[in-house]
Amino acid sequence: MGYFESDALEMLEVYLLETRQLNGQLAEILLEAEREGRFSESSIHSIFRVMHTIKSSSAMMGINGLSSLAHKLEDLFSYYRENMDKLEHPKPELFDLLFAASDFITQELEQMDREDYEPGDTSVLEQMTDDLLGHVSREEETDSGKDGNKPGEEDGREELPVIPELFVSKSGTVVNVTLEEGCRMENIRAFMLVRSITGLCTLVETYPENLEKQGESAQYIEGHGVFIRFESSDKEKVLETLRKGLFVAQCRVLADSRPQDGALRKAAPERENTDTREGEFMEVRTERLDHLQNLASELLLQMQVLENELKRSGMEDLESGLGHQISLLAGQIERSVMEMRLVPVSRIVPKLKRALRDICRDQKKEADLVVRCSDVEADKSVVDYVSEALLHILRNAVDHGIESPEERLAAGKDRRGKIIFSADNVAGELRMTISDDGKGIDEERVRERARQKGLFAGSDEEYDSRKIREFILSPGFSTNETVTEYSGRGVGLDVVKNIMEDVGGNLSIHSTIGQGSAFSISVPLNLASIECVRFRVGQYRFSIPARHVYHFLEYESFGGQIREINGWDYILYEDRMVPLINLRRFYSLEGEIPERAILVYVKGAEKEGCFLIDSIYEQKRIVVKNLPALLGAGFRSRTGICGCSIMGSGRICAALDTEIIISRYEKEGRYGG
Repeated sequence: MGYFESDALEMLEVYLLETRQLNGQLAEILLEAEREGRFSESSIHSIFRVMHTIKSSSAMMGINGLSSLAHKLEDLFSYYRENMDKLEHPKPELFDLLFAASDFITQELEQMDREDYEPGDTSVLEQMTDDLLGHVSREEETDSGKDGNKPGEEDGREELPVIPELFVSKSGTVVNVTLEEGCRMENIRAFMLVRSITGLCTLVETYPENLEKQGESAQYIEGHGVFIRFESSDKEKVLETLRKGLFVAQCRVLADSRPQDGALRKAAPERENTDTREGEFMEVRTERLDHLQNLASELLLQMQVLENELKRSGMEDLESGLGHQISLLAGQIERSVMEMRLVPVSRIVPKLKRALRDICRDQKKEADLVVRCSDVEADKSVVDYVSEALLHILRNAVDHGIESPEERLAAGKDRRGKIIFSADNVAGELRMTISDDGKGIDEERVRERARQKGLFAGSDEEYDSRKIREFILSPGFSTNETVTEYSGRGVGLDVVKNIMEDVGGNLSIHSTIGQGSAFSISVPLNLASIECVRFRVGQYRFSIPARHVYHFLEYESFGGQIREINGWDYILYEDRMVPLINLRRFYSLEGEIPERAILVYVKGAEKEGCFLIDSIYEQKRIVVKNLPALLGAGFRSRTGICGCSIMGSGRICAALDTEIIISRYEKEGRYGG
């Protein structure tokens, strides 16, 4: 079923993992070489190895077009390896070709696991490669005396490797198979090689033993090769299969069908304990982790239901004893699964570098990307999801912020702009910022365009700098008069805003005219479950992220510090006036403020305020579900409700977005709209 044969389908996961890594290496090398204006000797060798590996592994998978393309690129860089001087000042056409090839590989890899996958056409890229190789070859003066001894050619004096002690005094044929330098994943290569001869042998034994395990096995095989002891009625057929195996550099027979005596050479390395787990890794499909995480979240939810039932049935001892212990275990399982899903935020960087390169080239601008991510990690789904938002912000920074080299020089700046990407873990949130040293946001121009589009709902005096900057997040909003590939259509930052709403994040903008702008997004570190504070207002239950809750205050003790200013309620808190929002009135709920009401001081990425509530219910890690689509895309921005959770009693608990609620209150006045 699908494009791949059954044998190739079994290897698809390994192939995709390896080829994505190789393609990522290629992209990094190209970006660095283009920035430096030259290819180093090591980068030439690296590209050659990348293409060689993709060629061989693609052929093994039956993807002949991709294998052929990689083969031609391998030939091209084989020529460059012999003529290093040709890349002292590489032609732009070479970078265009390699970036196009990298993009093609990326597109292919994204589709290979689909049932309807069909390999893409490589003929155009292959022809471009042939044309480029022909062009540079014609420029070279004829030099036909370069054929020397081939790498790895034997002179007959090389000492044979020693046989591992495991195989000494055992019968059969013992061979040592070494793999091509730089083939990577040596243990998997060896495993597939051994698998290819299993049907021809009555016995197969290897050293190292556990080839399928990553870590020490791969390191040993890289340095010493893999030792194989086999028994077969067709020894020559087995040897031929081994020698013709993919990535096999050499296959040498060390012993043949006779017991080994004590005088035979012993293994140089002592046999080590292969049961060590240190440094071992195992790749797991994302969908399997997703399934496991869903099960862990469901287990956590059911434990809440069980605890509630035990309490209601009068089994407090069981609920506080065994029930509590099981609940702790369920929480540990859920946290372990979340940790398994953590990936470095820095994995976004190659995409940002490539996007910066493309837009700078198209718009004839110059800019460098400075990365300050340290070792910040977040849930894979969060990192993958926000990467699109960051790409939009980056394009906006170059298109609207970074000036042309001439403009920058005239303004006393460096001709190359600077864009900084930073990421930090701030109070349990992932905060990522893209800032530039460009011309900043022209608020007067934004104001004028907003007025033209009828976005002003009040007088000009009501709109400060922050509110003016928020206009650029409106759908269809653009200050560019002409439409280009990157701007003028009004599609960009509104996408960022929508992504933030989908993941429960927030976007903030800071700008100084003539100095640059900074766009910051704050999102949860994971989307599965979050630590929340649940509280009651009237008959309803609400929750807010615990990371946004800073203090609980008695409402009565602050009664004299409440002020009404132009239709807004404020409370004096730590020498500053912050919005006071009565959630009962905000959501038009029946009832009066109870005698022992509570003020909750909340602070998000940009907004702070106090919520007036009836009482605190509990604080715990809960599973927050997305709102159903039937509520409409604007439901969150209108209500401040971003999701919901199920309580142990079966009741619905609405999850609140504190930033939206405070922003809406400030914008509309006292419980307006």
